[in-house]
Amino acid sequence: MSDWINHNGGPQPVADDVWVEMHGVAFDEAGALHWNRTVRYRILNQHLIDAARREGIRLGLMAAKRAIEPLYDPQADDILQALNPDTIAREAQDMGSGKETT
Repeated sequence: MSDWINHNGGPQPVADDVWVEMHGVAFDEAGALHWNRTVRYRILNQHLIDAARREGIRLGLMAAKRAIEPLYDPQADDILQALNPDTIAREAQDMGSGKETT
């Protein structure tokens, strides 16, 4: 589960398949949810999203390693071995959330 996130209106900030808990929810007469007003939400299935992100990164690193195997470039192989999918996923998430430092 993520921390509470403020949303000040505008387009829906998460994909349709993301589970959220919301405060300040607005529905129209047909019962459709509207994100175009100020709400607070938190992502309930963040652990699943994080796991999928890490698995995608891991598979990408494996594909990159297979791609360089015919070249047998030890330096590139060492670099790919040193990359950690958990670290990459965490940094990507921090960059998307505005937590990055300058």
